[in-house]
Amino acid sequence: MKCLQTVLASAICLISKAAAEVFIVDNDTPTALQVLLPLAAGKQVLGITTNLGDYDTDAATYEAAMALSTGNLTSCVPVYKGAEQPLLLDYNTYHLWQDLYGDIVWQGAWDKDYESPVPVNASYEYNKTVGAPQWIMDTVKNSKDNVTIVAAGTMTNLALALAQWPAMAEKVKLVIMGGYVDGQIAQTTGGDFVNDMYTDFNLMVDPEAAQTALSAPWKELVIVGNISSEIFPTQDLYNELIAVSGGLAEIKSNKSLGYVSETVGNGTLPSFNLPYWDEVASAIAADPEIVTGSYDAYVSVDTSFSSPFYGSLRIYPANLRAKKGVRTGKAKMITSIDEGKLNAMIVDALVRDWTNYCKTGSAPSVAIM
Repeated sequence: MKCLQTVLASAICLISKAAAEVFIVDNDTPTALQVLLPLAAGKQVLGITTNLGDYDTDAATYEAAMALSTGNLTSCVPVYKGAEQPLLLDYNTYHLWQDLYGDIVWQGAWDKDYESPVPVNASYEYNKTVGAPQWIMDTVKNSKDNVTIVAAGTMTNLALALAQWPAMAEKVKLVIMGGYVDGQIAQTTGGDFVNDMYTDFNLMVDPEAAQTALSAPWKELVIVGNISSEIFPTQDLYNELIAVSGGLAEIKSNKSLGYVSETVGNGTLPSFNLPYWDEVASAIAADPEIVTGSYDAYVSVDTSFSSPFYGSLRIYPANLRAKKGVRTGKAKMITSIDEGKLNAMIVDALVRDWTNYCKTGSAPSVAIM
């Protein structure tokens, strides 16, 4: 496009040349909404990368493939298998630290009774041509668009990529789930479930990778933090999903409502209900306008194995960060979001026919108005 030398024409030209925003989802427990929320917001999701955490990496890769298969999204949102172990910790040292300082509630893939969710002889698709850290580097390096990485699991893939190409961070906006602060009273008084809600599992599985990632010079670093443990699915949300989809019978019979069916089940909120941890991170990345409260801070991760706070986030004011003797990164810490807008985004993302998206680039709403 040739730009004419007038104010209006120059503005139009700049808009036309503005880079689009593309997404990478990096996670140990990939779910459909983590991909659907940015897609529904008009973003392109280039792929999912997996790592060890809640699941082993094979199981995380399986879960990613299954999440995509419901909407027939496998052909245009590839999955790349990532790191199978942390930078330093292994199963034995993970449990040794807990022998010294106490067990964390959720053990993930390193629970002594862990069983993989992958069925025997399961067949699922993922891209085997390259590992996740290399793919992340190649994608960022070759992209002419603005790259956002939503990291909602351990940070091992990012740390491995940064070790090979430190300047990668300068080209990327990073949004992470986790990064809890000021949760000690809640953990002490709230019982095991609340304790788990404020345990930074994603950071604690690989503290060294988390420190490498969060202290890197990202173009922008957004830490979702405590708010990700405070927003839950509700029965009102389930009722709305059912209503706009035409009822439970329609949901069960209409294949284009597969994601709604997986979400609402028999229509009743499960008795054991978990927060929208990773989904909140994806929603904030897809539409930052839903954020209603935040503050800036400098952050690092405790990497002392002999510390009871090993793997925990530490925050500093700007005037003290240089005196702490550790590398820090500047982050926007999220404190609140508009839950009504989040729920509207969830409904919009789920009540769509995604089955032809990879062919047409379109996923029309199937909501009954």
